[in-house]
Amino acid sequence: MSLYKKTLVEEAEKYGWGLILIHRNEFNNFIDSLLKKFNKIRLLDIGAWKCMLGDYLKENFGDKIEYVGVDVIDLPDRLKDYEFHVMNAESLLFPPNSFHAVVFIETLEHIVDYVRALREAYRVLVSGGGIFIQSVICSDPNALHDRTHYHVLHPVTLKRLMEWIGFSNIEYKESGNFAIWGYKV
Repeated sequence: MSLYKKTLVEEAEKYGWGLILIHRNEFNNFIDSLLKKFNKIRLLDIGAWKCMLGDYLKENFGDKIEYVGVDVIDLPDRLKDYEFHVMNAESLLFPPNSFHAVVFIETLEHIVDYVRALREAYRVLVSGGGIFIQSVICSDPNALHDRTHYHVLHPVTLKRLMEWIGFSNIEYKESGNFAIWGYKV
């Protein structure tokens, strides 16, 4: 196992990674907005870790969501009920217009070239599809303590970047950490 992957596993155990979905109301509203447009959605979870979001979606939205997880490491205790790929967020191997939703739950700060990852997310989204990001805010000491964080993020600057990439109708909520979401026109 590479030093990077070993560090990921160590940090995950220290911080209790899994499904750290703090902004559940915002996330659920985001999913509901997409289900109103598309009736059924295909969702890409970048940084899926153990694919726990798949279970959350199944419990809360039934069979209306087809879950696909990607991560740079495959864990032996990953939930096997879901489609999963070992893949780098900076170069997704999916064709354009493959997903209705792309989510980064406590993941974007771990990606070296996060601008490229956001561009890839935009590329694989269908028109009208959406992106949802939850991250630790730059002013939180944990933003700097986790050795696998390559960036500290703030919703205002991330919103500007998302607009530059082409996302629209961007909203965010800040409280301890933050959630931000937007849509591909």
